[in-house]
Parts: sequence; C-alpha cells; structure tokens
Amino acid sequence: MKLVQPIRDLDVLQRCFEIAREHDRHRKTGEVCWELILLVGLNTSLRVSDFRRFKVSDLRGKDYAQMQAKKTGKEARILINPQARKEINRLLAGRRADDYVFQSRQKDSITHKARPITRQRCYQIINYIARKAGVEERIGCHTLRKTFGYHYYQTTGDVVSLQRILGHSFQRETLVYIGVVQENIDESMMKMNMLTGKR
Repeated sequence: MKLVQPIRDLDVLQRCFEIAREHDRHRKTGEVCWELILLVGLNTSLRVSDFRRFKVSDLRGKDYAQMQAKKTGKEARILINPQARKEINRLLAGRRADDYVFQSRQKDSITHKARPITRQRCYQIINYIARKAGVEERIGCHTLRKTFGYHYYQTTGDVVSLQRILGHSFQRETLVYIGVVQENIDESMMKMNMLTGKR
C-alpha cells in the first residue's frame, strides 16, 4: 500500500497557498477558508481530526495552539510561529469567538448548532489543492502533518524534538512517518548502477 507522503517541494507548497487564496477570493458566505486549513495544518503539527475542532477563541490572538488529541488523549501545546500567527489572526478577524474555525454550513440534528467540517471534507479540500498544484504522491488527512514534520526536520535536523512534537515513541518511527527513511533509501538506490553490466 502506498503511504501518504509529505509535500517536499517548497515551490509546490507556495502553489498550494496560491490555489487556496484564489478559492477564498470567490468563496460564498459560510464556506470554509482554505488558506486557514493550510496555515493551521502546516504550522501546528496537529491531526485534521484535532485541528478541525478549534473554535475561533482557541486560535485568534493566541501564541499557542492547545488541544487534547482525539486519538491519543494527550494534551498538545504548540507554539505558532509569528508569521503564521499574524496570518491566522488576519483571517479570523471579525469572526465570533464561539464559532468553529472550520465551520460547516450543516447544523447538528439535535442541538441545531453549527458543527465543524468533517474529516472527509477536510481531506477533499487538501486533496483538491494538492492535485491542482501538481502533487502526484498519495494525499491524505496526514499530508499537512507530515509536511510540517518533514520541513521541521529539514530545517532543524532535530529528530528528538520532532518526535516529541508528533507524540511518537521512537525516533525511527518519526523518520519513517515523515518519509525521510524512504527518501534516503530512494537516493541510495539511484546510485546503484553496478548490476546492469554497464560501467
């Protein structure tokens, strides 16, 4: 089975943001802001199932994104870098504090209150953006989280901190998760030319 990969190319990531912003310029009232999905997903290291539940008050004006992870039950407290924080605050300006950041237009059938978008809807948006940007690798709900991890590691080389950020038990698990182990194997295999009978 082909695993979900991070988006490694920074030019492709830039294109993803351009596609999201183009969509947002024409979005209808009540539609989710695609740029916000990219900003939050790429700058918090959180799973889609967690960050889709943020309320505006959880992010606007905050230095940290804090959340109890749905999958593990662990508390996550992630510093949002100043540039991302500035853009998130800009996109959340004027929104009600108790709204979901990624609010669905559908209401809960019992409470009749707004719900956050589904994990499936988030996947559809991420997949659409990535495909339109030219990404050919498999896209999934973990694409943004893996992309964060990959670029964090490429920037810092600090697998110990990244392991803690992602909540992994082992460093190798982290390197496999962000695709670095496979990338190293692929690079090594590209150098193998002695088995062709040609020099």
